[in-house]
Amino acid sequence: MSAMQLLVIVVGSVSCLFGQNSGAPDAAKAAPSSSPVPTLKVTTRMVTLQVSVHDAKGKAVNGLTAEDFQVLEQVPPKKEQRQQRIASFQAVNVASMAAADKGSVQLPAGVYSNLVTMQKVAVPPTILLMDGLNTSVAAQMQVHRQMVKLLASIPADIPVAVFLLDRNLHLLQNFSTDRTLLRAAVDQALSLSGQELNPTDVRADPDSLSRLVEDNPPPAPPSPPTGGSGVVGAELQQTRNSAIAQQVQQLQNFEREASTSLITIRVQTTLDAFRSIARHVAGYPGRKNLLWVASSFPLAIFPDSDFKFAGMGEFQDKFQALANILADSKIAVYPMDPAGLESQTFFDASSRPSGRIASVGTQTSAAMMREEDTRASNQLTMRQLAEQTGGRVCVNNNDLSDCVKKAVDDGTTYYELAYYPDAAEWKGEFHRIIVKTKQSGLHLAFREGYYAHATPSAGPEGSKKSQSELQEAACRDLLTSTDILLMAQSIAAEAPNQAKYFLAMDTKQLVFTPTTGGRQLSIIVAACSVNKEGTPIQYLQQPTDMTLNDQQYSGLMAQHGFTRTFEFAPSPGTVRIRLLVRDNATGKLGSVDMPYQPAPVAQVAPAGCDGPGPCPAAAPK
Repeated sequence: MSAMQLLVIVVGSVSCLFGQNSGAPDAAKAAPSSSPVPTLKVTTRMVTLQVSVHDAKGKAVNGLTAEDFQVLEQVPPKKEQRQQRIASFQAVNVASMAAADKGSVQLPAGVYSNLVTMQKVAVPPTILLMDGLNTSVAAQMQVHRQMVKLLASIPADIPVAVFLLDRNLHLLQNFSTDRTLLRAAVDQALSLSGQELNPTDVRADPDSLSRLVEDNPPPAPPSPPTGGSGVVGAELQQTRNSAIAQQVQQLQNFEREASTSLITIRVQTTLDAFRSIARHVAGYPGRKNLLWVASSFPLAIFPDSDFKFAGMGEFQDKFQALANILADSKIAVYPMDPAGLESQTFFDASSRPSGRIASVGTQTSAAMMREEDTRASNQLTMRQLAEQTGGRVCVNNNDLSDCVKKAVDDGTTYYELAYYPDAAEWKGEFHRIIVKTKQSGLHLAFREGYYAHATPSAGPEGSKKSQSELQEAACRDLLTSTDILLMAQSIAAEAPNQAKYFLAMDTKQLVFTPTTGGRQLSIIVAACSVNKEGTPIQYLQQPTDMTLNDQQYSGLMAQHGFTRTFEFAPSPGTVRIRLLVRDNATGKLGSVDMPYQPAPVAQVAPAGCDGPGPCPAAAPK
């Protein structure tokens, strides 16, 4: 059996086994309608919601149908509420999903895949992200106490993965139900420091250089000679005070710029980490909970009018894109502040005001207002991320276990609704979602909207952005992507010093766009080579654009797998290769990591070496 036949058969069996979770909800369970439910929309996209329903006592409500729900969208600028037709509906219960699990699939030797199975455990998985990058030193003291309660509050049959975020994202423990392994991963995270990029507001730092200069001005100039004019002395003092004020202002500007640079890196690192996690768990069925243990996330820095955060608009766009990626991956974010209920740092014994006694009252009042504004602004960003993904924020709470219980309850039983927006311009506007139920006294939790960003256009700007995201996923993501089922195997290359790979991907997870004369498929296959230090050293890609007639399309769907080969010459020093495929119609990704071993070079015997005894060393062919 050839490698192609083997991989196609494997992909086909996996597709059949997990087909119920590989795409949109079952159209057969859609709400009744006089018109047929379309299976593909070219001008719009399907929006999927996970709705948790609880009664007044907090107990999950079962037995609801599509007729019990009403979905509306509020679209700017008119903000009129437009009712949406539910195109797909299903009630999800983790017990039934776990019971349907057939266990892991055994892959042939040499075949690598990003295949995700539940492996007969309750789902959805829970992601524990311990964020040292966005957690203050004071809050980290509370983390040790909170983590014991937090782990104990997660049911023992729910798999948990533990990540640590400092300057980079670290996977400390992959999904497991073994509490001993999870506790060891948490202890490891607590032993590592992540404070390098968590700068203090320089205006409230008593040890900053500008504050030291302000509190300890240089000595006053000598008094004017006896009999001199007092006006001269006053002018000298005024000049001196002006020079000191100017020096302090210059130092403050420098310190703020340096602090902003660190914050820029901090925000970008955090967004990259969330995106990497979302790509990795996109292939897991059902709703996923991400418990984000952090004390702040600085998207609004120094909100006063005299200093603006450089690049704010850029991060606003990235934050919107991240919210959509998390929602598409069915991740509900639960930000949790381990510090609990906090008081003003001015009342801490370790704090101290400026040495200039005359201005202590004014400085204290300003510092307290700044601290309160910054804390509220940081928590607002976390709150928005929770609301836009269907999670809940947990701040000013000294018991995180209660927050974890709510997260688990939200993900255990829920309803999944899907619809095609009828008023989407896809120009980046925020569409607010409103879900109502006909039954009174029920509480609904769901993501409150999405940003209507179109798929990057084929123009120069759209193409540049798409290529940048593709290279980032191939070379810089810690984790593989699972949104498209991908399998790969190394096969014999056509020439020396070449590497050749056979790839098969699930056709049910690719979009074939109807066009004149058939259906069009547009994908990109990419490869990134990595050296032993983990540094990317080479990136290559190969686009595929093809149009299939109806007969070709039917044949391709019947064999379940779409196959490609990719051959290139890896750079010297390569030890690992990541292969990746991107569906250009949706932006979905699938990737696998494979160890690289140079193929043996065929040898030929020198001429005349056909007698007894050893021959001279063979020359490379």
